[in-house]
Amino acid sequence: MDDEQQFETTKRTVLKHIESMFEELEEEMALSHQEKYALLEDAFENATDVDELRVAFAQWYNEHTQELELEHELEELWSQALSSAEEE
Repeated sequence: MDDEQQFETTKRTVLKHIESMFEELEEEMALSHQEKYALLEDAFENATDVDELRVAFAQWYNEHTQELELEHELEELWSQALSSAEEE
């Protein structure tokens, strides 16, 4: 194998490996997000009024915000959710 062929083969091999690694990370992230969403759904199931929904959301947020790396504060997220519901 000449230098140019080795270069191209090496480049493709490394790119393919990194692409595969990123795909695995995305799958793991998607599963993690689905699990976190399911936990929020479960927390909401036990609520009987809006105040309890708010408390459940706050607990869920505080438990998972670092892991999810959410870019919004608790109050901002809650307000955005409610304002988007009003637009529907």
